[in-house]
Amino acid sequence: MRKLGVGLVILSLVGACGGGEASRNPITRGPGNPDADAGDGLSVRPQPAVPIHDDTQLHQAELTMSADDWQSIIDDTRGDDLRHAKLTYDGVVVDDVGIRPSGESSRMPGNSKQSIRVKLDAFGHGKFAGLKEINIKGEYDDYSMMRERLSYFVFRQMLPTPQAAHVRLVVNGQLRGLYTIREIWDADSIKAHFPEPLGPLYRVRGFVGMDPYAYLGPTTSAYVPSPWESHIDKPARGDEVIPALLDVINNNPAMIESVVDVEDLLDYLAAFAVVMCTDGFVGDHGVSDHFQYFDPQSGKFFILPWDPDNTWSSQDELPTRSITKSFSRNALSRLVRDTSDVYARYVAKIRAVMTTVPLTSLQGEVDAIYQQIQQAAYEDPFKAFTNAEFDWSASHLKDVLAQRYASLLDQAGSN
Repeated sequence: MRKLGVGLVILSLVGACGGGEASRNPITRGPGNPDADAGDGLSVRPQPAVPIHDDTQLHQAELTMSADDWQSIIDDTRGDDLRHAKLTYDGVVVDDVGIRPSGESSRMPGNSKQSIRVKLDAFGHGKFAGLKEINIKGEYDDYSMMRERLSYFVFRQMLPTPQAAHVRLVVNGQLRGLYTIREIWDADSIKAHFPEPLGPLYRVRGFVGMDPYAYLGPTTSAYVPSPWESHIDKPARGDEVIPALLDVINNNPAMIESVVDVEDLLDYLAAFAVVMCTDGFVGDHGVSDHFQYFDPQSGKFFILPWDPDNTWSSQDELPTRSITKSFSRNALSRLVRDTSDVYARYVAKIRAVMTTVPLTSLQGEVDAIYQQIQQAAYEDPFKAFTNAEFDWSASHLKDVLAQRYASLLDQAGSN
């Protein structure tokens, strides 16, 4: 069983600079000292001034590194090679971290707001704030610069979700602008939501015309490392859990509750529908980035959100988007759509999301994030849009939210 708080929290956020209290996440966090690196053979890092992903404030990050190394990241000329750098985060110095470019569609040579991975335990050093690495996203194509964080806000009320905050990034003394810093799914973040021993964690990525949820027989090499990419070393169970899952989905769907935590799946899909996501598990162009975790204690898979930036009409899709849009693209979402009792539970889940995260709270979150990041967004010298377009986007986003909730009431009903 995933570790949930005693109930879902309905939040009042209007006027709360930075998006509310740090404790608002209803998902229970794991116990213990986050920087206890004893036993890993690595040095102990300093403690952060505040939690790295604390979204009640705008963070400050500075990287100091070779100019050639930084340019190689912008140009993406050295792949995933780690470059040496010093990170100063909210005034705390973390020496000798590893830096590389990151991202999917945004990872292109010459992108001046290239997303980056910071490997904190690289080069024989320990974790920082209990983390091995962090992801700093450039937000190069989101005029509001908040869609991902806003989407995570919705997901977080329903199921385990990465933490996210905004950060002002400086590299070698030059302001690079406003970024989003995101928690990644790995053994440490999984421990915050699930009991040990840990099972296998997979990043699932398909491509156009390919369904990673199709059953291709019992041989694990048909699935791993592609499209099921393993992300936990030495888990308590092996990759045989994947063909067992897919066999049930495709050949014995009546047994779905035995291999999938269906409540978690429906929570994910309902939040997915609310935020109007166009990629991920039921992407418009095929199945793309999301995570699946197999929990050895329950013997079931849990789907986990990741990278929900193409949301809230980011690509001009209408707020009347169907709640089963693109469900035909993979066997698991088709099972939800075509199984009457499961579909009825899905529709009820959409209503539950709208109750847990009412429109006024969601619009208040837009206002709070906007107030927190406005000055940093204005100062961003590398953003691909004007300050006026940034201001308009926040207002437009609130209009889209209102139209989406109205459409969901029509599609999902009120009973």
